[in-house]
Amino acid sequence: MSLVSYAQNFEDVMLWRALKHIEKGFYVDVGAQHPVVDSVSKAFYEHGWRGIHIEPVPQYAELLRKDRPDETVLQVALADIDGTLELNVIPDTGLSTCDDAYAQLHQLARNYEHHRIQVPVLTLKSALRSLGDKEVHWLKIDVEGFEEKVLKGWDSRTVRPWIMVVEATIPGSPETNYASWDPILTSANYQFVYFDGLNRFYVSNEHAELAGAFSCPPNVFDGVRLSGFASSEFCRGLITSHQTSEKQLVAQIENLTTDLSTANAQNASARERESQLEVRAQWLQSEWDTTKQQVEALSQRTGRLEGDLESERRHKVLLNAELQGARGHTRRLQAHVEWLQREWDAAKAKINELNESSHQVGQELESVYASKSWRITWPLRKTMQGAKRVLAWLMVTLQWVLRVPTHMRKAPFESSSYQEDVVEIEHPEDTGEKSISDLSPHAAHIYADLKKAIDTRKS
Repeated sequence: MSLVSYAQNFEDVMLWRALKHIEKGFYVDVGAQHPVVDSVSKAFYEHGWRGIHIEPVPQYAELLRKDRPDETVLQVALADIDGTLELNVIPDTGLSTCDDAYAQLHQLARNYEHHRIQVPVLTLKSALRSLGDKEVHWLKIDVEGFEEKVLKGWDSRTVRPWIMVVEATIPGSPETNYASWDPILTSANYQFVYFDGLNRFYVSNEHAELAGAFSCPPNVFDGVRLSGFASSEFCRGLITSHQTSEKQLVAQIENLTTDLSTANAQNASARERESQLEVRAQWLQSEWDTTKQQVEALSQRTGRLEGDLESERRHKVLLNAELQGARGHTRRLQAHVEWLQREWDAAKAKINELNESSHQVGQELESVYASKSWRITWPLRKTMQGAKRVLAWLMVTLQWVLRVPTHMRKAPFESSSYQEDVVEIEHPEDTGEKSISDLSPHAAHIYADLKKAIDTRKS
């Protein structure tokens, strides 16, 4: 399997050449810094190795935790005793150091600003105590001039990495400064095997067979590809190209993001419009259903109304016929009313005339009744009345005799019709009426009209 190198000076290439036969090995990276840029452990992590990272700068410790969630990250500094100290943090570089002199040197030479933070301090022995008897295949120390104190805090009897890699130059300079701490490693039975211009590589005497892997520097036969994330000049062109590509990609991503935002906005607007249209469609469907029901109801009502209208038309024809008849009857009634009015007027006139005549007759009768001749002729009138009664009785008796058989005949006075006739001809006591013969012709005529009217009313 080929290796992608992330380290700044091919440290991972040299270590992989010696240890690639180990599956899922274990490492300790002191001063791990970034999880990708200039990382010695990243290539091993990609091949299934796991380990411990010791990084006091909060920014890089957090990045390591996010990139390597299945590894241990100790956010501490290492020294020869446990405690605390001030760390000079130089942002966005791998030059943060506990050595104040080096921090000042970076500020003067490169104008790198720094700030100090208090950090906890452990010895390497204390930091790795939890490992127990676990094999450590390589251990790298890059602490910007604090290597000697880190090594003084190491117990070579409890933790013996197969390979030790220690930065051996003054930070930012090719000048070496390993003389003070090299004896610590050699006295712990470690053999110096390789110097890459920046780091010194040591192999434990227990694994001296690995020394042959350090006979030459990295070369084409190592089959290594550069990641482009290292900060050295080896990768500068790749970094520049990568940054250009990254900028282009970022621009494309921004454009795509803008387009996506626009599309999302359009989609949101379309979805909102679709939702509105759906609501509108539902409302229209509801209105259509309601209108359809109303149309059906109106159609039924129209049918009923048409039937009613036809009935009304027939009724109107009948009414027109009745109206014509009523008009004719009205005309006839009007004519009859006019005739009755004329008859009424005539009757009123006749009544008025009769009233006047009656008044005159009354006056004349009063004069007659008051006359001397009317009083003188009273006995004669009484005699005449008696004669009329006798004559009437004789006539009735004769009629009865002629109508009734012999054996049924009775006395005339026993007949009911006789009695009725007698009653009819009898008169009460004399009322003082005068004989009609004593009246003037005009009075007699009036008297006859009045008697005829009275007889007609009785009948």
